[in-house]
Amino acid sequence: MDKKNQALIAAAIVTAVLLYLLLSQIDPHDIISTLKGIDASYLAGGFILYLLCNIFRALRFHILLDQEIKLFPLFNLVCIYNMMNNLAPMRTGELSYIYMLKKLHNKNAITGASTLILSRIFDFIAIGTLFLASAWMIGDRLGGMKSILIPISLFMIFCLILLLMLFYGGEWLSISFSCALDRMGLARNATAIYLISNLKEMVQSMQKLRNAKIALLILASSFIIWAANFFVVFLVIRGMHFDIPMPIIVMGSTFTVLTTLLPIYGIAGLGTSHGLWTLVFLPLGIPLDQAIISAFGYYTVQMAYYLVLGFYGLAMIKLTDQEG
Repeated sequence: MDKKNQALIAAAIVTAVLLYLLLSQIDPHDIISTLKGIDASYLAGGFILYLLCNIFRALRFHILLDQEIKLFPLFNLVCIYNMMNNLAPMRTGELSYIYMLKKLHNKNAITGASTLILSRIFDFIAIGTLFLASAWMIGDRLGGMKSILIPISLFMIFCLILLLMLFYGGEWLSISFSCALDRMGLARNATAIYLISNLKEMVQSMQKLRNAKIALLILASSFIIWAANFFVVFLVIRGMHFDIPMPIIVMGSTFTVLTTLLPIYGIAGLGTSHGLWTLVFLPLGIPLDQAIISAFGYYTVQMAYYLVLGFYGLAMIKLTDQEG
């Protein structure tokens, strides 16, 4: 059995086990009744904010790609990319962005990968900052969870240092990496050559961001994206008639984002995102039934948002191809 099938089977097992453990703690009909009773105005508000998130993601890629691709085509691409990213295990949906950028806009894989990595660095800075701000607002309610603040803070510092290194020492970093590979006899290795090319492309992209105005615009876009994302969660949860404070929403949502980085990730996030959501919400004072029902309810609405805009993006790209 190849590794791909092994990973798929492992993901299926993880999904089945976690779903069983979670659903055995509640009456599954409560999830259905909660979704039926959701306030339509909150649902619409959440969708508008999710639309705004995609617009700002497209704007950020527009800037990172040196404005060489128009905003509307990038918006369609982002809609599909977000859908794929949340359906595919272990974040393999990231590859859809690189593939579509190459196929639709004639950008090589290195350009796609470098802009994607840069956007992720800015994402982690925005997420980490909002997470720490929420933790500070909650204060003593964190209890034993205070221990996680240190690694989160350290990771944020690492991202900031990495950005600064790419900003001001990118050429040196690229040369040093090339020399290290050469000394190890890997200079002609295909993977090493790809990594060096990727690093050089990223360094070149970062040179454009030495303009403080552009860098601040990307950083501001990243904060808007994630603030809006967390507010989407808040609106949907409030629409389900659960009174969960915004700081707790931010903390719970942050951990569900991190589930996508786990080595074993449930199929389309099923099980893993719900499980971690519940584990985070419980020590923050949210009752078990509310934690589980809100996890399944929000997941269902979120997938509806992804699918609606994802299929819209596919339809628009197909229509554009036919017109071309």
